[in-house]
Amino acid sequence: MDMSAKEYVTHPLIKPRAIEKRLYQETIIGTSIKWNTLCILPTGLGKTLIAVLAAAYRLRKFPNSKCVFLAPTKPLTLQHQETFLNVMTLPDNKLRLVTGEVAPERRQSLWEDAQIFFMTPQVLQNDLLAGRYTLKDVSLLVVDEAHRAVGDYAYVFIAEQYYQQATSPLLLALTASPGSEIEKIRAVVSNLRIENIELRTRESPDVAPYVPHVAFEWKEVTLPERFREVGRRLKQAMRSRLQPIKEAGFIETRDLTKVGVRDILGLQRALQRRIAAESQPPSHLFQLVSHCAALIRLYHCMELLETQGISALASYLSGVFDKAKSSGASKAIRGLAQDPDVQEARLLTEKLVADKVEHPKLAVLKRLVHRQFKDVPESRVIVFSRFRGTAQLIEKTLKELPDVIPIRFVGQASKIGDPGLTQKEQAKILQAFRDGSYNVLVATSVGEEGLDIKECNLVIFYEAVASAVRLIQRRGRTGRTQPGRVVVLVAKGTRDQGYYWAAIRKEAQMKELLKEMRKISRDVVRDRKQATLKDFITKPTPKGQETSPKPSVKIVIDSRELRSGIAKSLKSLGAELQVETLEVGDYILSDRVGVETKTANDFAQSIVDKRLFTQLAVLRDTFPIPLLLISGESIYGTGGVSHQAVRGALASAMIGFRVSTINVANPEEAANLLYTIARREQQERKHTLSIRGGKPSLSTSALQEYIIASLPGINTTLAKRLLSKFGNVSKVVQASLEELEEVQGIGKAKAKAIRKALDSPYE
Repeated sequence: MDMSAKEYVTHPLIKPRAIEKRLYQETIIGTSIKWNTLCILPTGLGKTLIAVLAAAYRLRKFPNSKCVFLAPTKPLTLQHQETFLNVMTLPDNKLRLVTGEVAPERRQSLWEDAQIFFMTPQVLQNDLLAGRYTLKDVSLLVVDEAHRAVGDYAYVFIAEQYYQQATSPLLLALTASPGSEIEKIRAVVSNLRIENIELRTRESPDVAPYVPHVAFEWKEVTLPERFREVGRRLKQAMRSRLQPIKEAGFIETRDLTKVGVRDILGLQRALQRRIAAESQPPSHLFQLVSHCAALIRLYHCMELLETQGISALASYLSGVFDKAKSSGASKAIRGLAQDPDVQEARLLTEKLVADKVEHPKLAVLKRLVHRQFKDVPESRVIVFSRFRGTAQLIEKTLKELPDVIPIRFVGQASKIGDPGLTQKEQAKILQAFRDGSYNVLVATSVGEEGLDIKECNLVIFYEAVASAVRLIQRRGRTGRTQPGRVVVLVAKGTRDQGYYWAAIRKEAQMKELLKEMRKISRDVVRDRKQATLKDFITKPTPKGQETSPKPSVKIVIDSRELRSGIAKSLKSLGAELQVETLEVGDYILSDRVGVETKTANDFAQSIVDKRLFTQLAVLRDTFPIPLLLISGESIYGTGGVSHQAVRGALASAMIGFRVSTINVANPEEAANLLYTIARREQQERKHTLSIRGGKPSLSTSALQEYIIASLPGINTTLAKRLLSKFGNVSKVVQASLEELEEVQGIGKAKAKAIRKALDSPYE
């Protein structure tokens, strides 16, 4: 289309000729400024610009209000901020990036001054929990990658708080791919209180004129016979471990085409739950769990062999055999290293490495990239690979081609010998890719979601993906403003084919679900109309009969607990949280009630490392009413701690330390209990809320135990024995090696460690 023929959006808050008018965007904006909207739009069609237009409308309608744009990562928030800065007339200091790198005090001051905020959900959630500001004046909340708004993700909590706090709330949810499960989509709609769904595909009549054609093809390769021989050895090792599982009645067959890795993972979890539930589980259950662990590793070996190549498999097997030599190696690891079939598979793999034989996909990949740059020298290409090691091999291989300048693009997490990329490094690479300093991006999954990667002429999947969402996200890297091409490399007769067809099937299911989405949309519209009618016929409360607001319940919470489910549930109940760095306990409910909270697993670990009893002693000596709250369906059989040890710890907590101990099923139950206690303490019994002095005022004996328990290898029990024998702290410190060894539980090693700590010069 001729640029001169284009029409542009005109608005006081939008720069002239900054946003092209598009029918589908205008239609979506028309409804999204009226109702909470879920906008499902393919990648590259301007979801962010729809958010810009919605923000411009809301700020014009509510001049003193604020808008918040949420995205899962800092690079995404930065990208959205840049888009807004490029097209809006607001001063730059009114559009602020707020991430975890900005100090909490600074975030609080920014909130007072700016109008549009680009934030990660975790930061906003923490600020809301800490009460640093409220969402009262936010007239628009934009939720990017909205398909994440399920379960315990921060979007769910933020949306709930937004509707509670905002004077004029409006929510715009954006996603390119809502997923292929109707229940998950319904959950997103429910969690974000969606009232309107705007759904478009590349084939939609109002979108099609703006979407170039994308050619989609898959290229098959055949694995060499030497690869297949390695595979046969690995499969034999797998079948030998499936046999005892079959004999125990947990599976019906050891046919590898009918028993997949998901089946084994599910079985492993079921066996672990059964072991945890029994006080004396049969020994064969532990053996079956070990077989499952080995099988999971063998499935991974097969995947590397079939979809990645020999280098990746050789590296993985080398790691397995190295771990097997360590003293802490698991039974599963040692069993793999001793298995003749696995040993033979490793030997064959090392021979292939020595002969420089690689996966046939690499040769096809080189031809595709070479042809692309020969035909279109100014091309941009992106190659997706699931594994970092393979991405490294691809980068090295493509460097052999003339005029091809590849760069690897991975996530932030670092692995042994493979440091991740910081967000600054990621941004620098993407900019260099846009500028042409690199023309091939070899990306792991970090390149799939949301990031502003320059449009590519060719997108190559080194392996097929089973996820429809990932398929759509990867494919969306081409065909935005000009025709593009997507090629999927598939090894015949391997899981590659299964993954490919699974993704195609799920995408087809997603398209069928789009029909269901339209039904959901009709349900949403019906609910919207009913809600509007109810509001209309509801009679206002007569003047003078308004109910007075309930007095708030205040709870002091340790700053390290902010990310817990308990904190979010307390906020949802209406509790006012005061965030502090507590030296004793996790929650303070009144001037006399302090609470230490633990998950079932943390409780078990605290028994093993002995810190539980130190914490209970300090809690008891600090608060008149100390509570220990344990969250988890079962506190028995967790963390490898015996039932007897758990019972002993509970008895010691309640009888020895006089700390009331309560077990609740989940964080929601824990929050309800804490809220109820705090309300009774503060409103019924009129106890004030105060933080008990920085350090607890311990009794003399407790303080003495504290001091001695700080010595190497000494817990509270041994501290009591030492003090009982020598009479006071001074005599313990002066005791000789021989005298220390006379105390039950203190051998030569501990005695030496104690004397070394006491006698070594301080540096």
